[in-house]
Amino acid sequence: MSVTTEQLVKLSEHISYLKMPTNTGLITIPRGEESCDLYLIDSGNDETNGARLLDFMRNNFPNGTLRAIINTHSHADHCGGNSYLVRETGCEVWASKGEAYLMEFPTIETQLIWGGTPIHDIRSKYLLAEACRVKRVFDGEEEIALPCGAGRISLKVVSLPGHYVDQVGFLLTDTDGMRVMFAGDVLSGRNAIKKHWIQYLLDETKTKESLQKIQTIEADFYIPGHGDVVNNIEGIAELNLLAILETEDMIVDELKSPKTTEELLKSVADRSGIVLKTSQFCLIGSTLRSYLTGLYESGRIDYEIRENRMIWKRVS
Repeated sequence: MSVTTEQLVKLSEHISYLKMPTNTGLITIPRGEESCDLYLIDSGNDETNGARLLDFMRNNFPNGTLRAIINTHSHADHCGGNSYLVRETGCEVWASKGEAYLMEFPTIETQLIWGGTPIHDIRSKYLLAEACRVKRVFDGEEEIALPCGAGRISLKVVSLPGHYVDQVGFLLTDTDGMRVMFAGDVLSGRNAIKKHWIQYLLDETKTKESLQKIQTIEADFYIPGHGDVVNNIEGIAELNLLAILETEDMIVDELKSPKTTEELLKSVADRSGIVLKTSQFCLIGSTLRSYLTGLYESGRIDYEIRENRMIWKRVS
């Protein structure tokens, strides 16, 4: 399916986003009377998505030049279109240091999820993006000025780790003063949370810290990685946090009888009504281990090695 103008949501003079399974930001900066520079925030899942984005830009901005793809993080559904767009347009890719490394060596993602060399069943485009070279690596929470006529568009890099290694968000301030926060996957929209109550995260503690942090950032619009734009951050941030806290409580409750990690994974999936296929088994299993680390470090659960098995138990 092609990307249509109905999916384009204009937020300010030069900042829009394309409402897609993975939301994609679009910055348009006029250059002269007809031409313009274009910047994308994230590129979707794969080459097909990259081709759809390029067709959309060519159809709607025939004299536009794609200058850069600015990535929130290196998961395949956010950077999978990068390599295609770089080949077709010569654009640059910008990302944080940790995510840049993973984009250049994407096999690490499936190795992280699996905990070793992964079986081929999870080496799909949904978890394994095509490798791409990152041209500009962000130096911490820097601020980048994009010249725009007599003014500029400010792009502030905001560190939001937890969902992934070195995830960042982008606070854009347009020439008209409107502020737009592209949050990456620290935020999910209401429908996305209802569909996937237990969402992938690499570091549960840092995810909670990032959710607290983003609530301190003032903006006119907040764009989650998946889901609808919101004007008020508190409600959606609290819902994301609630999903994490309820999952914590469910894990602790299930550990009133000691369990191995795999036994606990079955209990959590059964209780949540999730039918695990191979990719879900790996993703939710990896997420569960991240929760176990957070709960163990906070003193809510403990473990012991018994008969060559790691047994998790609730701390009474």
